[in-house]
Amino acid sequence: MTAQRIIAPVTFAHDSLEAAAVAAELAAALGAEIILAGIAPVAPFEPSYGSPTGLEATQRQAEQQRLLDQIMWERLEELAEALPDGTRCRTLLTWGPVGPTLVEAAREHHADLVVLPIRRESELGHLLHDHADRYVLHHSDVPVIVVPTNRETAPVD
Repeated sequence: MTAQRIIAPVTFAHDSLEAAAVAAELAAALGAEIILAGIAPVAPFEPSYGSPTGLEATQRQAEQQRLLDQIMWERLEELAEALPDGTRCRTLLTWGPVGPTLVEAAREHHADLVVLPIRRESELGHLLHDHADRYVLHHSDVPVIVVPTNRETAPVD
């Protein structure tokens, strides 16, 4: 079975660009559609204790979210425009933790394949970081291709 829809996460982390590039190459080689899933963080709500209604805090949060969304849309557009001519591409904007959001987007958009960046980390880094990659590997309904990143920290042969 050949993949018809390949989904790759696009976040504010640099390594998501590496995975998107691999997904684009695969999509072009297979004649598949690539889905670039922009996953923006949710702007934090910071209560304003001086305002009894919290309206100012809500407005600040909404403005921060609009800014995050705009930056993500621009990033998605840049990536889509950089794809080789003839590559079928769709972009979408989602919010939330990367792992669960990507798995849900893959299901919702009927992806056949997920292309995911994975960081090489120290033992301590492994304990401290949010592991979207691990979540996707354990919960995805479709095959996952893992793209190792941070090559400069890998041992040289």
